Amino acid sequence: MSLDFSALHGEFVVEVTGRTGTLLAGRDGYAIKQALTTYSVVVIRGLELVPAEQVALTRFLGKPEVVTDMRNHHPESKDILVVNNSSATPVVGNRCWHSDRSFLPEPTRYTMLRAEVVPPRGGDTLFADMVAAYAQSPASWKAALTGALGVHTYDKIAHLRSEIHRLPIEEGYEKLYPPVRHPVVRAHPETGTPALYLSDLCIVRIETENDPSNLIQLDKLHAHATEDRFVYRHRWRVGDVVIWDNARVLHRADMLHWKLPRVLHRTTTASPPPRPAAPYVPDGTG
Repeated sequence: MSLDFSALHGEFVVEVTGRTGTLLAGRDGYAIKQALTTYSVVVIRGLELVPAEQVALTRFLGKPEVVTDMRNHHPESKDILVVNNSSATPVVGNRCWHSDRSFLPEPTRYTMLRAEVVPPRGGDTLFADMVAAYAQSPASWKAALTGALGVHTYDKIAHLRSEIHRLPIEEGYEKLYPPVRHPVVRAHPETGTPALYLSDLCIVRIETENDPSNLIQLDKLHAHATEDRFVYRHRWRVGDVVIWDNARVLHRADMLHWKLPRVLHRTTTASPPPRPAAPYVPDGTG
C-alpha cells in the first residue's frame, strides 16, 4: 500500500494519510523524498520508529550528519541528537527562527524530528515558508536582494551555550566555524525555485555589490518572512515525525516551561553549498 499525502497547511505542509504505525525506509522513503520535492514539510502522525529505523529513513533522504553536540547524542546512535529541554545540557538557539546549521559551508538539508515525550502545553514547533515569503516580497526587495549574500556565524550559538550552560565560551570556535557567506535568495536544489535563506540565529549582516542604500534591514526582512500568513504551527503528539527541507523553511520552538519535559529525536542530512537563485526579472506584476 503506497503512502497518501493530504494538504495540511497552505501549499507547503502535507500530512501522510491512509497508513499509520510503521514505515519501511526502502518502501516509503522514496515516496517521502518525492513529496519533499514539491512540499517543504511532511508530517507523519503516530509512527513507531526505533532509533535505528529513524537513521535508516534519514539515510534515504541523504547522508546523515554526525551529531556535533556530543553531550546530547542518543546512546544508541551518534547520528541522533536528543533535544531535551529539561536535561543538564539543553540544546540552545531553537527559539530563534533559523535554518539548521547555516553557519557551515555545507549546511543541513533535511531535518527529521520524532516526538518521544510531549508536554501537556507549549513546546510547539513553528515553520515559516520561505518560498511564499520571497514570492510575496515587494519587487524592489527582490531586485535589491539579487546576488546578495548573508554572512552566517556561530557567534550567537557560542554565547547562548556559554550563558545557558554556565561555562566559558567555547575556545577556538572561531577557527572551527569561521563565518560563511550564503545567498540570501537561494535556488531549490532540484527545482530552482527561489526562496529566502535567513536565520535570526546565525546571520549577522547582508553584503551586496549593488547599491547598499537599497538593502533591506535584516529585522524587516525577518519580520516579513515570519508573518503569520507564512507560518504553520505544529502541535506535537507522541510518535509524531516531522521532516522538513531547510532550503525552503525556517523553524523555531515555541515557549515551553523548563519543568515540562519535551524530548525529541533529531536526525539531519548534509547538503552541497547553497547556490543563488536566478536573478530577479520584473514581470510587471510585482
